[in-house]
Parts: sequence; C-alpha cells; structure tokens
Amino acid sequence: MNWNQTVNARGWKVPFVNKSLFQIGKELRPKIDAVIMRTSLIPDAAVQDKAFFPWIAKLEQHWEAIRDEALRIRAEDIPSLGDISFDHGRIAADRRWRAFFLKGYGYRMKANTARAPLTAALIEKVPGLVTANFSVIEAGGHIPRHWGMTKGMLTYHLALKAPRDRENCRMHLEGPDKLHVLHWDEGQSFLFDDMFNHEVWNDTDEDRYILLIQIKRPCRGLGNLIQNTFLFGVRHSRFVRDIRLAIDRAGERPPVN
Repeated sequence: MNWNQTVNARGWKVPFVNKSLFQIGKELRPKIDAVIMRTSLIPDAAVQDKAFFPWIAKLEQHWEAIRDEALRIRAEDIPSLGDISFDHGRIAADRRWRAFFLKGYGYRMKANTARAPLTAALIEKVPGLVTANFSVIEAGGHIPRHWGMTKGMLTYHLALKAPRDRENCRMHLEGPDKLHVLHWDEGQSFLFDDMFNHEVWNDTDEDRYILLIQIKRPCRGLGNLIQNTFLFGVRHSRFVRDIRLAIDRAGERPPVN
C-alpha cells in the first residue's frame, strides 16, 4: 500500500491531493498570494524588467538553436493543450493552442526532452523553473481572457517563430496602470505576471511558436517556503497527474509524416 492509499484508508485529509487546479487555487490562493507579495524581491508589475533575471540573456543567445528544435517537432505532433489538461477547460477550448511539455513541477518528460536536447539542457539552468514547454498557437487561434494560478509564479515567452503580420498576433495584458499590448519578435522575450488578466489572438495565416517557461517569483524567507510547499502539493495533485498521463498517451502515437 503506497502513501496515498494509506491516507485514504485512514480517512486523513491532505491538502492538494486528488484535487483539481481550480480547487487548489480557490482554497489557498488569496492567503498564499498575500504572503508572497509581502516577501517578493521584485516589484508587483505586469511586465517585469528582464534585468532582474540574468538567465534570460542565455536563452536569447541560443534562440535560433531552440527554434530549430521546436520547428523539427511539427505542430501536428504537438498535442492541443485542451487534450492533455482538463483543468485548462474554457481557455483551451480552441484546439489550435498546442503545448509540447519538456518539464513540469519537477517531472522531466523524457521522451519529449529527447527530441529537444539542447533546450532541455538550457532550461535546467533556469533558477526556480516550474514548467517549460514549446507553445504553439496555430493560424487563427485565440486564447480567451483569463488569469493564472498564483502570484508566486511568473511566465516567460521567448519568441521562436512569429507571424510576419506582427500587429495581428498579440497579447493584451491588463496591468494595474495600463493595458499592455505585447507582440512576439523572433529572438526577443518578455516576462510577465499572468495573475493580471490577459488574452491572446493569432489573427494571421501563420503559426506562432514560443518557448514558454513558468518560474517561481523570487521571494525571501517565509514566502519562498510557502511557494515550495504549494508547488509540492501541486506536483502531487490530480492536475499534474492527469497531464502526465495524457502526455504519455500522446507520446505513444506515431509522429505525423
């Protein structure tokens, strides 16, 4: 009998276990976020200054090699996010949003990283890495207005393949002071707080490829401890378990020729 079976047999209640992402966030997010922001080492900004994160320069330096690995994995071989994550629900209803996960919540996707070894090696050097994936929005794709899981994470986009019609491939990020209209320029990147509402459109006839990374917000003391505890819980939640199973199933299908 494993630890999860023992807990169930004895009627114990353990936070996060067998709960969805929505349940986890609803129960704990407000309290967690309050502590995290009191201990944050960076400002509460919608778009972060890249100077706080030295590792970004290394990824931008190698963007072409990362791009080549991503493009060798054809969009048809990358599963739709909605097919591998039920918890993303409404925002992943458009199956033209695809995600090829390399690492998430401490789990390394061995079959996927074998197809992108350089990128896999580079992300291992990112401090506080939570998740990393090649994110594709196919031509005409749309991600509805939404926000993230917690102030304890930040989201990074490195543009690998951007539509030539730049103005019609965009993200609106609703900051506390203004609306940020962000575009993807190949080889360039930005880091943002996805707890601010945001929405994405690809109103072009080309696909957009990025390397999407989530990291822990840099915090001191108690905030860092709470982040680690929260992420440990998410790692063992139904949310992550279901995604891992779906990724494994997707990996069993032969690539499209």
